[in-house]
Amino acid sequence: MLSDIIDLTHEAPLPEDIRQDWLPLDGQSVPHLFQFTRYPPQNMVYSNYPDLSQLLHRERVTNFHPQNLLQLGPPPPQLSDHYRTAIRAAPFTIHSLTLVPTSGYPIRVPVWILDYWQEIRRAMGYQHDWKRVLVWLREVSESRSMVEICDQVMAGLSYFPWNGGNCSVHDMVSLLTDSWLSDFHIDYALTKISHHYHDCHGAEASNSHIFLSVSMLGLIATAYRGGVHHGRAADKTDQLLEVENKIICGHIKSAAGVLHLGNHWTSLVITFKPPRIFYGDSLANPMPPNKASAFQQWIFHMLSRSQHQVEISDICLFPLATTIQKDPNSCGLFALNAIGHHYLQQDSLLLQPDSLSVVQSRMEIALKLLHDGSVSLFFYTDIPFIGL
Repeated sequence: MLSDIIDLTHEAPLPEDIRQDWLPLDGQSVPHLFQFTRYPPQNMVYSNYPDLSQLLHRERVTNFHPQNLLQLGPPPPQLSDHYRTAIRAAPFTIHSLTLVPTSGYPIRVPVWILDYWQEIRRAMGYQHDWKRVLVWLREVSESRSMVEICDQVMAGLSYFPWNGGNCSVHDMVSLLTDSWLSDFHIDYALTKISHHYHDCHGAEASNSHIFLSVSMLGLIATAYRGGVHHGRAADKTDQLLEVENKIICGHIKSAAGVLHLGNHWTSLVITFKPPRIFYGDSLANPMPPNKASAFQQWIFHMLSRSQHQVEISDICLFPLATTIQKDPNSCGLFALNAIGHHYLQQDSLLLQPDSLSVVQSRMEIALKLLHDGSVSLFFYTDIPFIGL
């Protein structure tokens, strides 16, 4: 009896044959979204009755053919949600529902169609995102100097899952369009700089330099804002406390990271012997006084705890070599490049501000992400799915 009660409000699951044949398959590559042809028409307008319970039925639909999914436009998501709410509130198991178009006859459909429309909308949203990437790559590939790296990226995408792999679809799409870099991009690229430094100089040297995540750098700026007394342990994460302990013990010579200022990324390198702050801004602006004060307080606190006599006034700001950007949204690339150049020197030359150099920098990060996702890269020039 208890199991019967539990089943009363259970929605019918999406049939496996519908999931397999009428939706793009999860785990397939980006081209799969464009090779898949069974997308429904645009949304239709249906009546939204105050009481939808009269449009819910216990009986199954016996004559519904899946081919109807290609002719039947889905309702707006809000109306689908209203139907779901009504189904959950029903005192019995619902197997079908009626949709009432504003023009035309009522349509009886199985209840699982709500799950189908939800899944197909998700796939169509990803297809829209990936189309932006492919259009962007097609435009970039018109330059002869970019053909090879475009081919490599396209080859990687031909194996990258359309619904995400080692990074989210949003992260990959924003990287391969003219968008802002996210925290994920910044932290990932800093990790790559750290690994490159380790490969060049060995473990002993690399262990004395630390690359801080966006969130940790922001936490320092907040915890030490307005004075050292704000830098109490309660405001810090265990990871930051661990970093501070290493600095106090003298194991860390420098710390670096990308500092977020509203809608702008800037670069920061801090040395402890001597205590200095190197700041880079691809818009050529000085470090905001409140940020400078917070990091001066942080350095002062670390050195004071390690028995080093230092005055706040001794902790000076110096410029970090940074290219001036010429576009509105590549500050993250220049901030990362400034840090890489500081540590890697000739292995990481300053990024040029021309559009092709900036685009190539984006795609190099994307290639690393694709490689780390263990996709197979086959380099070729004939990319059939780029023409949209």
